[in-house]
Amino acid sequence: MGWLQSTSIDQTKSSDDGSFSVKSCISTDMNMFVDDDGIHFQLGIAEKRYKKESIKALKTICTNDSLPSLWKLQMKLEDESWVDILESYDENSLLNMMNGIASKLLLPMKEHTGRLVRRDEHGMGVVEQLAIFPDRWPRPEKLPSIRFDFRKEEDSVYTTIPTRSTQSALLFFWISVLFSVGLGLSMFYLRSIGDRDYNQLIWVFIFPSLTLLYWLFFNSNTGQLESKHRLIISAKNISLQPKFLGIIPLKTRIWEMDDFIDIDSDESGRLTLFIGEKRYSMKMHRREAEWFVGEVATQMEQLMVDKINSARMSMNLELKEAFKKFDKDGDGNLSLEELESAIDDFGIGLSKLQMKVLMRDIDTDSDGKINYSEFVDRFSTINEVQSNSEEE
Repeated sequence: MGWLQSTSIDQTKSSDDGSFSVKSCISTDMNMFVDDDGIHFQLGIAEKRYKKESIKALKTICTNDSLPSLWKLQMKLEDESWVDILESYDENSLLNMMNGIASKLLLPMKEHTGRLVRRDEHGMGVVEQLAIFPDRWPRPEKLPSIRFDFRKEEDSVYTTIPTRSTQSALLFFWISVLFSVGLGLSMFYLRSIGDRDYNQLIWVFIFPSLTLLYWLFFNSNTGQLESKHRLIISAKNISLQPKFLGIIPLKTRIWEMDDFIDIDSDESGRLTLFIGEKRYSMKMHRREAEWFVGEVATQMEQLMVDKINSARMSMNLELKEAFKKFDKDGDGNLSLEELESAIDDFGIGLSKLQMKVLMRDIDTDSDGKINYSEFVDRFSTINEVQSNSEEE
């Protein structure tokens, strides 16, 4: 049941319970309705219904690597077979459609970008996943072969991800550039026969310039010629600055941390950053991708610790004094409520979810409380560690 469509997929949320409908133009209109009962397809007079309990999973695959690329949405049935739902040239709409179906029917899904979503992860962003499923964020050791790292600024960390442009798009780009240069030289030669008019050199620049403008427009819609993305993470924001062909810096895109929806990698090393409504997918070595995912989680947690430490040190509070201020009831332990209250009092500005992530990160014995030893281990600065060592 693979229905080819070449125009955008119009998705409409029809009610507050998450049900929605999709309309796509093929040779005739195809309508799809998703509700608590399952999926209902209608193509002209033909209809097909799949019950919710008969659908086990969803996935997308790329059917060809040439331009324009074609993607396919499939669903897994009870007999373990995969059935084609739709083929589309509109990658983002197809992925959003699958995300909507999976969220409504609580299905596991796997994107061709490398992103995997389990049944219990729907609707969660990165911060919430860190708070609820910390074990799903592996923290492997950094291999000597990994040559990029995170660097710290005052309130943020940054790194340049070794992303690469889409090879097929890059090939077409250079072919078109060489062709435009050749065309410009030909025009210059033809216009200058018998007369050395160097004003005709303008033709050498006109066609390559028009070609470059076209590819810049193409890249603004697809991102296929972007590489070497600079990722900047703070406690409140996340931003990306791509480079066109890895050379020309483009406009930095900034999102709230709540818009950081997912980061994932698959067994082949394909890494996906899902921010806002766009997925940034890149091919890396598997161990690089695994380390990067875990390091992003580690750096996000460290930024929260740094914000508290910065506020503590600006108030000239030693660790023991800060702990006493945090420990409202004086029982020698910090609960989540006490941690939240202290962070609010300090005016640090972390969200409730970030506080849960912080609590889970500091509470190493997982007893639901932070004792003084755990507090010191996490909030000690290098100078304080050295001072404590000298006192001992």
